Amino acid sequence: MKDESEPIGLDENLIRLIWTSYFKLDFEIAVQERAFLPRNDEIDGISLFRDACLKSPLDSLEVIADAKREKYGVALLPVSELVALGLRIEPSRIDKVPGHVLLADLNCSAFKEDKARWQKVQQQLAVIASRNVVRHPMANS
Repeated sequence: MKDESEPIGLDENLIRLIWTSYFKLDFEIAVQERAFLPRNDEIDGISLFRDACLKSPLDSLEVIADAKREKYGVALLPVSELVALGLRIEPSRIDKVPGHVLLADLNCSAFKEDKARWQKVQQQLAVIASRNVVRHPMANS
């Protein structure tokens, strides 16, 4: 495991936790683009975790309340592909789980200013995540 203070490598994967309603298992692209829509309080970017800082990608679920964990899926996103999309990855340490990072460019303000651009990026992120699902949520809607 890497220490979260180490630089993020192009060979790493990032983990995105995805709520059940953003999974459509019967679709070709199972992860829906809305899984990458910044919430109104995500002013600094959307939240991910460095897989290299955890024993298992599922350890990232520790940030979710026990009762809700089964409702989340887990997908990996290669850092190299995020960088190729022009996205900046910034460390954002939290106490519960090591390796927390933000996709700094994909934040609520940027999304509101240029929805067309960010919707294309969301689509690309959904394709990448759909190729790399580690865990599907237990219940899909």
